[in-house]
Order: sequence, then structure tokens, then C-alpha cells
Amino acid sequence: MTGKECEVQNEAAENVKRFLADLMLMRLARWLRLLGQDVAVPAGERDEELLRQAGQEERTVITRDKGLFQACLRANVPCVLIRSSDLSGQLREMAEAGLPLRLNPRRCTVCNGLLEEIGSPQGQRWRCRDCGKLYWQGGHWKGIKKRLEELRP
Repeated sequence: MTGKECEVQNEAAENVKRFLADLMLMRLARWLRLLGQDVAVPAGERDEELLRQAGQEERTVITRDKGLFQACLRANVPCVLIRSSDLSGQLREMAEAGLPLRLNPRRCTVCNGLLEEIGSPQGQRWRCRDCGKLYWQGGHWKGIKKRLEELRP
């Protein structure tokens, strides 16, 4: 079945950023993907590998690790230091850094692949091009939107 790529629902395509989330922030990474953001995970475990990946892929590192943050500064790699340990606080920090908190079904929360809209008699649905995971606007959709609205600065 063929489909079309989901339209970006952010105000402008420039609002879609390229991030590399360290392994401590995987839950935040999944939520950022719900917002349509391109969030990769490190290919390796060492900071040097993460810095190299961020540089090669032109990504901004997101971390809670102060040592990694300092290494990013020394290597001139864009980085966001997250101070909060809970998801709501982390999302609020990203919003304060300028990231719009709007639900945007563009990326797979599992693998970061692009979603494509598929025709369905049950309503709007999306499928990940890479892993095949299906998404739809179920009961959880309103809860996610409400949480995001509460967190907006």
C-alpha cells in the first residue's frame, strides 16, 4: 500500500531540528519524536563517538551529563544541557529553549523513521517507513495534547 509523507504541522519547516539524545534521555527522545523532531540515539557508548556522530550528522546533543556538555562546548558541538530528571520538566526546558510543543505525527517514536499517511476507513493513520509500526489518533491522543498544552511557557 502506498502513502504520502505526513505534512509537517509546525508553523515552518525550520522548527524541525536534528537532535542526538544521550542514552539517559530516551523517554524525552520519544516525546520529541511525537513533536515531529528528528531525534537520533548514539551509535556508540563513549562520549567521543557521540561527539563524532553529532558533528557528522549536524545534530544538537541533548544531555543531562555535565561532563558531556562541557565536551560539546570544547568541540564546538551544539548542545542543550537538561537539568530536570522528570519528563515534564525536560519538555518544559526544551520549550524554554525555543522548541514548539505541538503534536506532529511525522516521526516514529521507536526508530525515528519518517511516517507516511495511509488510507484507512477507521480514520487518519500513519505507518513508519522503516519499522512498519502503525499510529492512529486513539484515546491517548487527547491526553498527550493536554499535557503538551499544560507545559507550554
